[in-house]
Amino acid sequence: MRILIVVFALLTILPACQSGYQPADLQGNWQAVAITEEGTPLAVDPSQIELQFTPADRYTYRSTLNYREAGSFYVDGTYLFTRDTLNQASTEKAVEILKLANDTLQLKMMDGDKERLLTMVKR
Repeated sequence: MRILIVVFALLTILPACQSGYQPADLQGNWQAVAITEEGTPLAVDPSQIELQFTPADRYTYRSTLNYREAGSFYVDGTYLFTRDTLNQASTEKAVEILKLANDTLQLKMMDGDKERLLTMVKR
């Protein structure tokens, strides 16, 4: 009987311990407030960086130097995968979701061998 209780407790607790996000968790418009590389703020205006996620698993991204992309996205665990359909010959990209709350999104990405952190707030 004790084994049954322990097994039941583990089956109840384990799903709650799994970290992962759903596409619906990202929906909305996000505005960058900070971007750092290896812990040092980059010399860019974060207000020029925006990310939007729609209920149809579509995204649009706008950044500095008039860069834009848009396409489909999906979430697997703590990773966000995007596929740009505006720019030809694009490949799937992945970034790690470090934090996702109602009003804050923090993404970790790599630029070569350098770690970049992008912090955004919901508008």
